[in-house]
Amino acid sequence: MSNIAIRLANLKDLSEIMQIIADAKARLKLAGSPQWQGTYPNKESFTNDIEKKWSYLLTVDDKIAGVAALMQIPETTYTDIEQGFWLEANNLHYTTIHRIAISDQYTGQHLASLFFKSLIQESNRLGFNQVRFDTHRINFAMQHIGEKLGFQKRGVIYVQDYADNARLAYQLILANSQK
Repeated sequence: MSNIAIRLANLKDLSEIMQIIADAKARLKLAGSPQWQGTYPNKESFTNDIEKKWSYLLTVDDKIAGVAALMQIPETTYTDIEQGFWLEANNLHYTTIHRIAISDQYTGQHLASLFFKSLIQESNRLGFNQVRFDTHRINFAMQHIGEKLGFQKRGVIYVQDYADNARLAYQLILANSQK
């Protein structure tokens, strides 16, 4: 059985991270999604995540299988939400999962769900009481993973720098967190 874990990324991991992102961009394009089809996410995005200790890697037998950002400050694009509302809207003590991708070498192994679960556990360990994420309306895989893990679709938010910038917003309240 494989040893699956998460760890913080460091700058030495950047080339592997960028390969995973290049592969994910290609998969999204093949699926007809406009998400990640420009310069974002880029090396600066991940360098910033690493410096802030937000960049997590999913490892399988110590090999990098995935990358994600676990943002630990309020997401500015989540301030305005349409067609719904945030639960505990005034509670800004949450993490946001961003820039999650699995390596082509590990797709089809349900590792994205495992990675999400690990990031939820990490959020709880860090003392946060909710987790949020957003995704494009045609990213059905991400929507399915979120809903399978108990996230609720809360409405629509808008990201910057995209013509097609509407994103479905999801939220999970952590029952066992310290408030």
